[in-house]
Amino acid sequence: MTSAGQSPRESRTLNQVVGLPSPTFSYGGGRGSAEAAPARRITPGINLRRVLRVGSWNVLSLSDDHRLPLLSGELSRLRVDIVGLSETRRPGSDETSSGGYTYYWSGMSNGHRVREVAIGTSSKLQPSVVEVTPVDEHIMRVRMIHTLGFMSLVAVYAPTEMRKTEEKEMFYAKLDSVLDQCPPRDTHIVLGDFNATTGTVRDGYELCVGPHGSGTRNTNSSLLLNFARSRRLRIASSWYQRPELHRWTWYSNAEG
Repeated sequence: MTSAGQSPRESRTLNQVVGLPSPTFSYGGGRGSAEAAPARRITPGINLRRVLRVGSWNVLSLSDDHRLPLLSGELSRLRVDIVGLSETRRPGSDETSSGGYTYYWSGMSNGHRVREVAIGTSSKLQPSVVEVTPVDEHIMRVRMIHTLGFMSLVAVYAPTEMRKTEEKEMFYAKLDSVLDQCPPRDTHIVLGDFNATTGTVRDGYELCVGPHGSGTRNTNSSLLLNFARSRRLRIASSWYQRPELHRWTWYSNAEG
């Protein structure tokens, strides 16, 4: 999901390194004291004159490190530069590198491996990362510099259709809060598994749903569409004609 135009927790003051800020890592997501990682040299930023491939994937689990090289190999084969990952099942908040990709994740602080989200970036783009902000097991944010400014990437894993309405509303309220804290001039990109389909009728949502929507709308669909409309975001998957097989980050045989 991307913004139609130009388009959390408080981070530490950034130091200057070669005229640019050093990346700030508030690992722990405010559950405890945040510690900034050692300063890293940052490149002038992602070159937007070149193709940038961004996607999302519900991987079901990345709890074991031996899965990371397999994931990196597949991302490299598909030439994906940035990916939002759902259901990674990695507790706590940290980062690791494997197979030419760097992964930042946000999970539960009590060690439970439930849900969790992550953002992976190609190692060639890793120097452009200026801030990593874990929120909880459903949401995290990574801020990157590019040649025209900054982009705020938000990875999400939304509650499924079977969850209680209160839980869904709390998720979207927190997501709104995270986006409120993104600098308004940043390009906003929200990645992940919303456990929702757009439907094929665009009435009332012409600016956020494209001509290639799919599926049958339900409660989760309405929450997603209202969120996208209120934020002036476009649901990117609905703007491109693709085979049905390529429209899903994950498919449940139980239809839950």
